[in-house]
Amino acid sequence: MIGSFNFNTVESSYYSLVCKSVKRPLLPAVKVKRIELPGTSGAYDFPGNEYSLRTVTMKIAYIGTSYQELRSRARSIAAWLSTSTWAKLILNDEPDKYYLARVTNDIDLDSLWESGTADVVFDCQPFAYAVTDQEPSFIISGTTVCNFTNPGTRVINNNSPQGSKFKIEVAGTFTDMALTINGKSLIYGEPINGFLVIDNIEMTAFLGSTNKFSVLSGAIDTFLSINAGANALTIGGTALNVTMTVKYTPLWY
Repeated sequence: MIGSFNFNTVESSYYSLVCKSVKRPLLPAVKVKRIELPGTSGAYDFPGNEYSLRTVTMKIAYIGTSYQELRSRARSIAAWLSTSTWAKLILNDEPDKYYLARVTNDIDLDSLWESGTADVVFDCQPFAYAVTDQEPSFIISGTTVCNFTNPGTRVINNNSPQGSKFKIEVAGTFTDMALTINGKSLIYGEPINGFLVIDNIEMTAFLGSTNKFSVLSGAIDTFLSINAGANALTIGGTALNVTMTVKYTPLWY
């Protein structure tokens, strides 16, 4: 038995519910992109791996002493599980990870009343997210290679699903600056004295509240990415005197 779980910041035990089992695919389903050409055998696969939503099916059980109490709580349980936006789902066998999930199917509360169990199907974004963000920080006074390790198993970039994070925050002064990682570079081409945030998921750059996308050059069609495992981010430029923090949420298949 998996035991308790947390959904939308509420523990299942609050409603006297536990999770007896979970059907959790090892991998999310790949979105198949292929075409069969006349006169040839087989099919042509388009490159790249994009993934569909992951379906997590949980069998929940009521552990209270009175089904009358369960009936009185039924509408509250339905309201808890029915969200209009993605909410965090944490299972207690992986408390350091969460899924962004929604319940979109009917919940058979009659089954819960009659047998004490019911199935709840969560539609989830394809990858698991770290509960705690990684935030390695570096002091830069000249060209520097900043090494850090991503504990996740999935690349983080502008194609990552909703809820992903990869920001580079730079505080201080410089005349110009170049950031290079995993074969891609972004160049910021004007002096600053302040706080710059480059968001590699949303593909934006703000100095304070001022949009500075027009100042960027280089990989502005994709921005930067973090690989699983070891990463080396090189920061270079003129008159660098900054503190740089890389803020990201690791992802797992």
